[in-house]
Amino acid sequence: MTLVSVARRVIWLQMAIGLTAAGVWTLTNGVQAGLAAVSGTGISVFMTFYVALRWSLRSAAESEPRAILGAFYRAQMMKLLLGTVLIFAAVYAFREEAGALVITLALTLAAYGLVLLGDID
Repeated sequence: MTLVSVARRVIWLQMAIGLTAAGVWTLTNGVQAGLAAVSGTGISVFMTFYVALRWSLRSAAESEPRAILGAFYRAQMMKLLLGTVLIFAAVYAFREEAGALVITLALTLAAYGLVLLGDID
């Protein structure tokens, strides 16, 4: 399985988990909580897409394993920085419903494990 197909699976699963959680948050706590959950889902999906795009573009130009691994680490570090900024901004915007945002974001991260447990050979 290629990097693109793994990333695609992770993103689809993150969107499914996140939108389901957003629906639950909307039904239980209202529209603001649902919007906060959707923004948490968007942050998670954006971070996955960013790493997949950066790593695939950089690693396609490289042939040495060390350079490919370096591109992966650089993409991960930038993901952490971007994620931190996006999460702080979203928590600030949804102060009253920050729990919905953070919990949904955490739930969407389970998609990585679920895809890795599947058949990725």
